[in-house]
Amino acid sequence: MGFVFVDRITALDAESAHGQLDLVAGDPALPPWLILEAVGQLAAWIAMARTDFRSRPVAALIGEAQLDDAAWCDRADAAVEMTARIERIDARAILYSGTARCGPRLIANLGRCVGPLLPLAAFDDPDLVRRRLAMLRAGGSGVARGPLPRPALTAVVIGADGARSAQLVVPESAEYFADHFPLRPVFPASLLADALSELAAAGAAQALGIAAAHVRTIALRDLKVRAFAEPGQLLALRTGPATVAGGVATVPIVCEMHGKRTASGQLAYRAVAP
Repeated sequence: MGFVFVDRITALDAESAHGQLDLVAGDPALPPWLILEAVGQLAAWIAMARTDFRSRPVAALIGEAQLDDAAWCDRADAAVEMTARIERIDARAILYSGTARCGPRLIANLGRCVGPLLPLAAFDDPDLVRRRLAMLRAGGSGVARGPLPRPALTAVVIGADGARSAQLVVPESAEYFADHFPLRPVFPASLLADALSELAAAGAAQALGIAAAHVRTIALRDLKVRAFAEPGQLLALRTGPATVAGGVATVPIVCEMHGKRTASGQLAYRAVAP
């Protein structure tokens, strides 16, 4: 699994970038979390180039991510067109926004996203990252993506009110650690969101009175990641009862490590036709 979701960068300057993620017919559906990951990676390229590869942003806050509730994640022989824009940057962090489109459809729209800037050399070889950017700008990453990693939840408990809890053990080793990150393996926040959504979607479906297969995520709000989850770490996941308004079920989500809250936010779902 190459955990790289920008296949080429067609434009890049100090404030914005345009890139593409290839979709291949017949491959598994691409979860929305990896589209958000791709836009975040594109924003990271702007920041890394702007700091001359001294710093890189890491995931800390997605203020608002609106997602297309249609079956856009089914793969086609096409490309996702992405944009990212640095709204503000200082020595500590970047504030960025971005979009992803598949054909005429806007499939993701991100805003109020924050990435603290940390020393790039703590995570990756700066010279290698510099060469990787040159490859992306020359026409392609050359990275092959294999089967998508999915969370393996255990100890799932379902409350009568629709609240749910589960445990997730971060693997001691995984192919995606080669990209996230070579010198300091960290469990991707996008995979954490995937795991939390697996719990939350069932609660949303219960609140909407439909099967879990018939809900789609339409928004991720105020996802705050406060600490790295490293290989072997035990994560305690919780999703609260859903509240329903206007046909949308909103579910609070929480991740804890060692009894301390390390991530939280909200997921919103809408019913789709069977």
